[in-house]
Amino acid sequence: MTDKRKLIVAAGYDAITQSYLDLVSSMGGSGVREKYLAVIDELVPAGSRILELGCGAGTPMTRALAERYRVAALDISSNQLALAHTIAPAANCMRGDMTLLPMRDGSCAAVAAFYSPTHVPRDEHPSLLTEIRRVLRPQGITVLTMGSADNPDGYDDNWLGAPMFWSHFDGDTNVALVRDAGFEIISEADELEHEYGVPVRFRWIVARRARVRAQDRRRPSRTSFVD
Repeated sequence: MTDKRKLIVAAGYDAITQSYLDLVSSMGGSGVREKYLAVIDELVPAGSRILELGCGAGTPMTRALAERYRVAALDISSNQLALAHTIAPAANCMRGDMTLLPMRDGSCAAVAAFYSPTHVPRDEHPSLLTEIRRVLRPQGITVLTMGSADNPDGYDDNWLGAPMFWSHFDGDTNVALVRDAGFEIISEADELEHEYGVPVRFRWIVARRARVRAQDRRRPSRTSFVD
C-alpha cells in the first residue's frame, strides 16, 4: 500500500484506537446502525457469510453481525483489528485494502461497509464497488454508508488526535455509482447522526447484486483467498 491518502487513514486509526472506540460507543443511541442491522437480518438468512469492510474496533456492528452470521471483517488498521479480535472474537478479522478483497468470486451473501467507504479516495470508488459485486453471490446484498455531500479530498490534521483523510461524492452521485456497478437499489436515504454533539449526515444505500456483465466473465481470478 503506497497511496499516501490510505497511509494517512491507516496511521490515523492506529493512533486513535481508544478515542475512536469512545466515539463509536457514544453514538450507540442514534438508532441508525440498529436500523440497518435489522435490514440485514431481514434480507440475509442467518448463518450466511458476510464480509464487513472497515470493521474498526469490532463494535457495535461486527460483534452484532457475528452473533448471527459467519463474518469476515477487514480493516486497514492493525491496532483497530487487535481490538476487534478481542471485542468480536467470533469474526475472522484480517488486515487489507478494501479495493482488493481477498475473497473468492461469489463467496459472500452480503457485504457491509459502515462509514468506511468515505475513507477511500473517491477515484477508487468504482473499483471498490466492482470488488464488492465480484465477491457477492447472485442476488447478494450490500449495505453501504457513503457520503451525502461532495468532498473530493478532505483532510483534518487533528481528528480525535491524529491526521485523517476523507473522500466522497454527493449522495445522488453515489447512488448512480452503485447502480452503474451492477446493483439494484433497494433503498437509499440520508441519515443524521451526531459525533460528540456535531451533526453528521451519510447516505445509506442498500442494494442487491443484479445483472451479469460481460467484464465479469473476462476478469481473471485472484490467486489468494480467504474462505
